[in-house]
Amino acid sequence: MTRLLLALGLWLSCATATAHTMSVSHLQVTTAERDDTVRLELDLAVRDLALTFALDANGDDQVTWGELTAIRPQIEQLVANQVQVARGGADCTLAPGNFALRRYDDGAYAALDMQASCAGAGPISIGYHLFFDRDAQHRALLTLRSKDGVTTAIASPSTRTVTIGDQSGGNPFIDFLREGVHHILIGYDHLAFLLSLLLPAVLIRKGRLWQPVSSFKVALWHVAAIVTAFTLAHSITLTAAALGWVTPASRWIEAAIAASVLLAALNNLWPVVTRRLWLVGFAFGLVHGFGFAGALSELGLPAGARVVSLLGFNLGVELGQLAVVAVALPLLFVARRTRWYARFGMPAVSLAIAALAAWWLFQRLLP
Repeated sequence: MTRLLLALGLWLSCATATAHTMSVSHLQVTTAERDDTVRLELDLAVRDLALTFALDANGDDQVTWGELTAIRPQIEQLVANQVQVARGGADCTLAPGNFALRRYDDGAYAALDMQASCAGAGPISIGYHLFFDRDAQHRALLTLRSKDGVTTAIASPSTRTVTIGDQSGGNPFIDFLREGVHHILIGYDHLAFLLSLLLPAVLIRKGRLWQPVSSFKVALWHVAAIVTAFTLAHSITLTAAALGWVTPASRWIEAAIAASVLLAALNNLWPVVTRRLWLVGFAFGLVHGFGFAGALSELGLPAGARVVSLLGFNLGVELGQLAVVAVALPLLFVARRTRWYARFGMPAVSLAIAALAAWWLFQRLLP
């Protein structure tokens, strides 16, 4: 039990307030009517470039257009070294073009326009290696536009070379399923909320005391009800937001998610809801679904496979969630029998989660 609490403490210490701010680049590849010419538009987040270059030359904590253009040659050299394009197995030659600054909801991006001269023909392969060494959570959304339509793929540390534009290219369902699993495993606030609900699932409230449940079946039933309700709820709002039916302000959604974690953890310390926790899972699951949608919007749903990609991402979230439950529940069930789990262990972890959630809430409410 002590080792379990130490592991949970280490995990909590690694959690940050930017649980949903993903590091994402966007690379759009457009084939021209001439088979030997390919146009590339690469958008790199300024915050990612700041990991490699000293952008803030005057130290005023703001990056200006002048400071960005001053290191344009270094940025273009970085891209030339770490982004490779090939067509039909033959390497293409990249030539830099326009350089601009774009602003999206999640910040400023340096936009590079490049031209690739290709001797070969056929499927296009992109070798993408930017930022992975500094940030293992970085992703690049690749989009190919040609006369045959639009196809997409995702580059990650484990998939740095992607072939797009042929039938054997990236599968949107598999790509977004993988990203759904990845997101839930790095979504510290989602995991903290889930853990807050799991901690008392192996206990039952009798009077003013927590008592261990009688069997694993009882605990499993509690967890199944919570996870099912949470899944149903966030699937509703994830779908509604991802398809553009509802567009809540991301700042308030992120704050509401932090508040849900705080309330769930405090409920373990000063119980108000001790029965039917699945109702809590459903109510706050509606809020968390908008958080999942925010992460999905950063990746971008491919135009030709929106529904398939959405289903893949949602299923990936569920698989990641079930994996966490499969690991945590047996450990908590074994720990419930110790005399100090209900008295010290569960409250201590809940207090740590509450403190972390309060910090998230404070930061997300800052103007």
